[in-house]
Amino acid sequence: MNGGLPLTALKKNNITITNNYPHTMRTAPATTLRLFAAFGALALTASAQSQDKAGAKDHPALKRYQDSFIFEYSQQAFTEYKLPLGKSLNPSVPENQGRTIEKEETIEGRLTRLSYLAPAGRSALEVFRNYEQELAAKGYTVLFKGEKEALGFRFGARYTGVFSQIFEYNDSDNRFIAARLTRPEGNITVAIYVSAYDMGLSGGLTPQKGQPVIQVDIVEDKPMDQRMVVVSAEKMASSIETTGSIALYGIFFDFDKADIKPESQPTLEQMAKLLRDLPDLKLHIVGHTDNVGGMDYNQKLSLARAESVTKELIVRYAIAPERLKPAGVGPLAPIASNRTEDGRAKNRRVELVEQ
Repeated sequence: MNGGLPLTALKKNNITITNNYPHTMRTAPATTLRLFAAFGALALTASAQSQDKAGAKDHPALKRYQDSFIFEYSQQAFTEYKLPLGKSLNPSVPENQGRTIEKEETIEGRLTRLSYLAPAGRSALEVFRNYEQELAAKGYTVLFKGEKEALGFRFGARYTGVFSQIFEYNDSDNRFIAARLTRPEGNITVAIYVSAYDMGLSGGLTPQKGQPVIQVDIVEDKPMDQRMVVVSAEKMASSIETTGSIALYGIFFDFDKADIKPESQPTLEQMAKLLRDLPDLKLHIVGHTDNVGGMDYNQKLSLARAESVTKELIVRYAIAPERLKPAGVGPLAPIASNRTEDGRAKNRRVELVEQ
């Protein structure tokens, strides 16, 4: 977004300042204009940021549109986020009764949500195009983009509750983009929604009719904090002797995949030690998921993960194949409610069950 909006172009001893979607254009001596622009930009930026909600700050991956301020801000260290990749469907169905998005991708990681009010006099189109250019310049890949009718009926209703009704009813001039940056240290996924304010409760803000409001959601791939102590072989043996099974949370997979992540090694080593210490023990290796997604898909995924664990124990740790049987039950044996992220996290597990 070019540090805001203005672009510069030298022309002999003068400099012309404009922007991609100009509403003014002026020419002045280069030195004078440079000084004026520098101090003016700093003053305007400081003024806008002084209005930010207490504790709010821009995400380092994406700067703000010039002179906008943050009126709502939140962060979650690890959560689930439904990324829209299609338009809003079922226009006659209320949001709380099953209105859906044509296509969604569920992702997990650190979530930062920022709500900005852009300066009056700028258009939603101009703001959106600047964000588009900023994402392109940073190398993001566009996953989905749409505007107005292409977003379906009341696409902004997905932001109900973010801040009063400031996004909910304003879809006569709205635009959305979802994009992803692939990085060795973890992907970043960005969802940006820009609409021109028209009506609805504004939560104490006083936007003018047509003033752009911006919702920026940023999800960073980040492993969940590992708060479960690695279970020792001895504790595994004790639980199996007492209850016939034990649930383990130290086996990690990439989202939506069955490949075992390197940080699973300590738990795998203890599983192998258990089997070596008890040479007559035979186990079902059972994969479990939460209830997000279809039943058939989750059962296949849970089985694939159980098979990956079984293969790892056989190939890397030389456990006899006849001692292990993989199984996948998907979401059919929850140990907590799937209505919360904490509950879903407990349900995603690998369980050892004595044969």
